[in-house]
Amino acid sequence: MKVNKSKLFKIAHAILRKGEAENFSQALKSAWKAIKVYSRMLVGSVEFTFKKVNGEIRHAIGTLFNLNYVRKATGEGDTKNADVISFWDCEKEAFRSFKAATLI
Repeated sequence: MKVNKSKLFKIAHAILRKGEAENFSQALKSAWKAIKVYSRMLVGSVEFTFKKVNGEIRHAIGTLFNLNYVRKATGEGDTKNADVISFWDCEKEAFRSFKAATLI
């Protein structure tokens, strides 16, 4: 499993910039956890846990494997946040997302 280091550092920088980590070391640790889950989702289903915005702990089974979906841009300024990981939730059968810093 090859890790996209560019994506890793973009996630870490976004975590640090948003104040979700005290230093770059902590941001990189959170980014590594997220990128490992993301990489495993590209080849199959993965069980993981994250903290929702409302504080609730959420257990999910997600995948990015064999999805015939292309994200559609809605405008010129439409950009995806680097620290947000989107996935297909196998239990809810819908797309969901979480912030990389909230991964447990």
